[in-house]
Amino acid sequence: MAYWWVNHKQTYRQETEGGYIWSPKANANGARNVSYDNLARCNRGDIVFSYAHGRINQIGWVETAASTALKPPEFGSTGNHWSPEGWLVRVNWQPLMNALIPQSFFELLQPLLPERHSPISTTSGRGNQGIYLASLSEALGLLLLRLIEEHADPAARVHLVVLAEEGDYTASLLEDMQKLEQVPSSTERDALTRARLGQGLFRQRVAELEPACRVTGLARKEFLIASHIKPWRTCDNRERLSGANGLLLSPHVDKLFDRHWISFDSNGQLLCEHEAAQEALRCWGITGANLIRPFSREQNIFLDAHREALRS
Repeated sequence: MAYWWVNHKQTYRQETEGGYIWSPKANANGARNVSYDNLARCNRGDIVFSYAHGRINQIGWVETAASTALKPPEFGSTGNHWSPEGWLVRVNWQPLMNALIPQSFFELLQPLLPERHSPISTTSGRGNQGIYLASLSEALGLLLLRLIEEHADPAARVHLVVLAEEGDYTASLLEDMQKLEQVPSSTERDALTRARLGQGLFRQRVAELEPACRVTGLARKEFLIASHIKPWRTCDNRERLSGANGLLLSPHVDKLFDRHWISFDSNGQLLCEHEAAQEALRCWGITGANLIRPFSREQNIFLDAHREALRS
């Protein structure tokens, strides 16, 4: 894993909303630019800090290595002098709860800044707009994460793990969809496919047992995710469609439940032993389950294994 810092004041909105970073391959005069070349060095799983207007507002997880791409049309007249051909790197961005102002911690950051091609001035701590994407040492990357956790977003590491696992989800989903093609009955195949996506018969069966999110209390089902208790991949086809093998959860709660960072005891009390997940719950104003009621015997059979896998 590598750490990067992107200065994109002019294109911050377009790039964070679009899920990427982009730069031309060369300066306007055709000369090479180290901070542009850095995009070609990005690899899946790298961490990127988004800096604009004097603040680190988002952290990102690199989804794909650089590919050649024309300047994004949403840039409009921005960068009219840039070469139209450049590097594009897909990034899964996560907004921080509060922005981090690096200049406020300049004394801590200064000794770890790169001697050349630093993303901020090594004398003033102000952004260096002559640098687009800067490479950071591991020590500086970890320091920034610690500062973000302490002063901007205590759940920063949870965000990064979630972003990484979301990237892996797409690949596993495609693999599972291919396996379902082997199911002989088209009716069963359709039901199982919808169950994999948390829709259709499975969602209906879960909703009959779980009318609302137990943690947030939200009952508007269009905003809830039908989440398998026993992972879909390890279920047989009966378990995949069983309503007792699911919960309706708010999306942010589902992310923690799916990764075994939270669970429930047999009476419906929320369980959490993962320190970063506990911090995330505090940030969301969650101190326990909103709706507490016992689970059925069949639900508890599925939850027993989930509790055993609870991460600390």
